[in-house]
Amino acid sequence: MRTLYKILWKDQSRNHLLWAFLGTVAGFVLLLGGIQFYLNIKNVLQENRDLLDPEYIVINKKVDIGQTLGLTTAGFTVEEIDEIRKQPFAREVAPFISNMFPVSAYTENERFPDFYTELFFEAVPDDYIDVKSEQWKWNREEGIIPVIIPQDYLNLYNFGFAQSQGLPRIPKEIISMVNVKIRLRGRAKFDDFPGKIIGFSNRINSILVPYDFLSWANKEYGYFENKGPSRIILVSNDPTNPEIVRFIEEKGYDTIREKLKSSRMNIILKFIVSFLVLLAAIIIGLAFLVFLLSLQLMISRSAEKIRRLSKLGYHYLEISRPYLLILFLLLLGVTLISMVLTGILTAKFSGLAAEWSLDIPEKIDGIIYITSFGLMLLIFLANMAGIFISTRRLCKG
Repeated sequence: MRTLYKILWKDQSRNHLLWAFLGTVAGFVLLLGGIQFYLNIKNVLQENRDLLDPEYIVINKKVDIGQTLGLTTAGFTVEEIDEIRKQPFAREVAPFISNMFPVSAYTENERFPDFYTELFFEAVPDDYIDVKSEQWKWNREEGIIPVIIPQDYLNLYNFGFAQSQGLPRIPKEIISMVNVKIRLRGRAKFDDFPGKIIGFSNRINSILVPYDFLSWANKEYGYFENKGPSRIILVSNDPTNPEIVRFIEEKGYDTIREKLKSSRMNIILKFIVSFLVLLAAIIIGLAFLVFLLSLQLMISRSAEKIRRLSKLGYHYLEISRPYLLILFLLLLGVTLISMVLTGILTAKFSGLAAEWSLDIPEKIDGIIYITSFGLMLLIFLANMAGIFISTRRLCKG
């Protein structure tokens, strides 16, 4: 082996292999660093949302002039709901139901000023509601209607309306103590029921009542035309999935964009990483060609020596070994140096992220090891095939 190495390596230029080595290192670092960056940021996006619960996204159709003029419907059809339910990012889907009759509320209490207002009610199945209370139930005999209002409504009153009108701010506890009369009107009759605010939702911006109650009330008092549910609540275990944004935009639906911030960020990240992967692939491809051409040039320069060695009884596989050893050592060096540089970049990035209170691990992800050694093996096998073909041709020539 040493004899063959001295014979074949003598008078060979090393510059072209050096440039191939450096180019491959650059491509490897760019590729591995890009993948590591994407994995870290994706983990941050997933960990900085609600870790215990999936994401709840409320979807509605965009309001347009056609709906105003009555030319198009604002509700979802059964087919549209089934289409949403079949999407890979959708774990559960449920339509809202709303009151199909007029609803109003008023107070009659000596401790609080009287007020009267028209209302709307919506309902979704209990599993989708973030307020858990034993009072959240409808009993026809008791007749008490439990109500959940959005936390944003209370905030708007306390920090917007009350402040601008010189009115006192109202804490949650006081509101929950207020007994409200709720009037349901429809089908030539009306009935008053006691109502009670039992909680404040941070998930759904709507005035919610139990699903069982609203289903019963629509049958009892409803006379509005049923145009289908105007809103859908979707449960997704992965709100970072960019397919959510693509689907909503393609269908012309609308939602609270803040809910999809991580999904849109993931699209940008995938675009950046795709660009880096493409650039790295080009660099690695060029480096691979330089390796291949360099080794072919070395073999062609030693063509006469290879023919003589063949006549002396050396098999072409034996003659190929020095070239394979050089190739293996170079690629092993590329892999190890690339892993070290990627680890340094990961640690630096982790330190920068810590300044922004983001928890990013300093360790390299296992996928990086698999990718680097997989690429090394792929390049080695491709070059090995080229070396065997060239040396075999010279030995037979």
